Amino acid sequence: MAGALAGLSIHIGHSGLLLIAAGAFALLAVTARGPLGLARVCGPRLHATLDIVVALAVAAAPIVRALRPDITGIAAVEVAALAWVRLSTLTRYTRAKAVAGTPTGVTGPGPGSGTVAPTPESPRDSPAPPPPGALVLRGLGMLAGRSARRLPEAQEKAQEKLRGGARQAGRHAGRVQRTWRKPPT
Repeated sequence: MAGALAGLSIHIGHSGLLLIAAGAFALLAVTARGPLGLARVCGPRLHATLDIVVALAVAAAPIVRALRPDITGIAAVEVAALAWVRLSTLTRYTRAKAVAGTPTGVTGPGPGSGTVAPTPESPRDSPAPPPPGALVLRGLGMLAGRSARRLPEAQEKAQEKLRGGARQAGRHAGRVQRTWRKPPT
C-alpha cells in the first residue's frame, strides 16, 4: 500500500498527503511484531489500534486544506484508507501458542517431527477453526439466500431454484465444518 501511494504521488499534484500516508503505512508495516516486521516494536494490541487510528486519520486528512491533494489524490487516499481498515479487520493479531517440548520462540513442530501431544493451552477437544473453503461456501449460501428473498414474486420458479441452491450450499458448509470440528483420533 505504501509503495502504491508513493508511486502514485509522482503523478498527482499537491501529493504531500499521499507521501505522508505512504510513510505512515510503511512505518506500521516495518514496526509490526510479526514475521514480516523489521523493527518488531509494536505488539499485537498496539498494532491493531494503530492500524485503525492511522487509517481513520488518513481518511480524514483531506479535510485540512493545506494537505488536500487534487480529486484523484483524494480518491486514492480514501480507497487506501478503506483498504487498510478492511485489511486490519481481517487480520488476526494473536500469536501462535508454543507447543510443549519445543524451545522458546518455536511455535510448532518442525518438518518430520510426527505428532505432538496436546498441551493444557490447546486441549484436544477444542474445535479447530473451519477451513477457508467452508467459510466461502457458507458466505455464498447466505448471499444466495438473501438474494432469493429479494426476488419479486413473479419469478417463483427461479426463486425456488435459488432457495434450493442456498440450502444445498449451507448443508455442504455445515458438513465441512462438522468434519473439521471432530477431534482427530
